[in-house]
Amino acid sequence: MLCSAAALVPPTTHRPRASARHAAEEDDDPYLSPRSRLAGYVLNGGTEPAFSSPLNDVKQSGDFVCARKGCDAVLFRTDTKYDSGTGWPSFWDPVDDNVKLEKGNFLSFMFGTECKCAKCDGHLGHRFDDGPIMKSGKRYCINGAALRFRESIGAGPPPDTFPDAPPL
Repeated sequence: MLCSAAALVPPTTHRPRASARHAAEEDDDPYLSPRSRLAGYVLNGGTEPAFSSPLNDVKQSGDFVCARKGCDAVLFRTDTKYDSGTGWPSFWDPVDDNVKLEKGNFLSFMFGTECKCAKCDGHLGHRFDDGPIMKSGKRYCINGAALRFRESIGAGPPPDTFPDAPPL
């Protein structure tokens, strides 16, 4: 008797889609960008594809907050964001103690130290020691799906964080 792998995998259950009303209730703050469908996957330890986050291009003044529903801890500010060329939003400094670092294993030199939200323990990304030398020397390489952007009301563009940097 032949046995296929498909026979060993239980069928997936159909989950009803959230109604428009439920989605509107979840994202009721008009000053926050919508939650990503990847947020749950990323906050539980996954990684989004490089160059896939619209937050890579955010230049307005504001805060980057945790994407986990009910958390919304302020994690980073626009004035600490920079383009590292890695494909993920990068920052040189988190807000206060809102980002905690998890001790890594022997692969930390390659994958960096894991960053988590101090409030909800959601996985954010990794910290490396190759950030801007004139700032902290750290690069917080963060999954855009783990963040939501909250624009500062009435604020202009953020200040140039590297005014003396040569053009790319």
